[in-house]
Amino acid sequence: MKRFLRYIIALLAGLGGAVVVVGVALAQAPSPTDLMDEANEQYEDEEYAAAAQQYEALIDSGYEDAALYYNLGNAYFKDGDLGRAVLNYLRAEELSPRDADIRANLELARGRTVDRVESGGESLFASVSNLARRWVTVGEMGVLSLLLWVGCAFAIGVLSVWRAVPRRQAVRNGAVVASAATLLSFLLLLSMLYANPNDDSGVVVASTVDVVSGPGEQYETEFTLHSGAQVRLIDSRQGWVRIALPGDDLQGWAPSGAVEALRHGG
Repeated sequence: MKRFLRYIIALLAGLGGAVVVVGVALAQAPSPTDLMDEANEQYEDEEYAAAAQQYEALIDSGYEDAALYYNLGNAYFKDGDLGRAVLNYLRAEELSPRDADIRANLELARGRTVDRVESGGESLFASVSNLARRWVTVGEMGVLSLLLWVGCAFAIGVLSVWRAVPRRQAVRNGAVVASAATLLSFLLLLSMLYANPNDDSGVVVASTVDVVSGPGEQYETEFTLHSGAQVRLIDSRQGWVRIALPGDDLQGWAPSGAVEALRHGG
């Protein structure tokens, strides 16, 4: 019995020590806010490459928001890396589509790129999705759709249960409007979910890249792109990625390191 008690005491002591060690480590580890402040100071000191590296480390640790991507885009822009500036402004815009500063800096960076790649050839579904994404996020549209659905269900329920409801015609008209708005919001939400251009979008991050006809250096060059050009990602194979310009009229293969997907892990 005494031996058993000694084992229990030793086990508890070991667990307590582990908790103390972990607590001390966590207390000493810099918080995301501290790392963000440090990166911002590096940016203010014009240490743009170091600031970008710090911002990237924050993202790799799982911390992300529109301000972080915006700051990262600014650091890359100041460092002369147009491709990664455009890439991270696009990521920031997806999280905060109504932010005027993000949109202005994105257009500024695009204006400095060599290639003038115009969007086109989109389906009506994709065009509607792109328009909606300029003003609301998927989460915001989901909340709006839910609220409209609740309002519609409430109005219909009142009309069904309370036959003598005051101003019945006004409530009926409100139910019709709410039903139409609910249907429209759900259609917009579906278009944003299933026609999201960011799912297969990428940006050229190399200064220049020769796009060839097949996945290898031995193939003939089809055309050349420069840093900041936005492309559609079609396929990948052994260190090469197949890309297309808007409208899919021009397609080819580029080294995977020359193009970065807008979606992390893409």
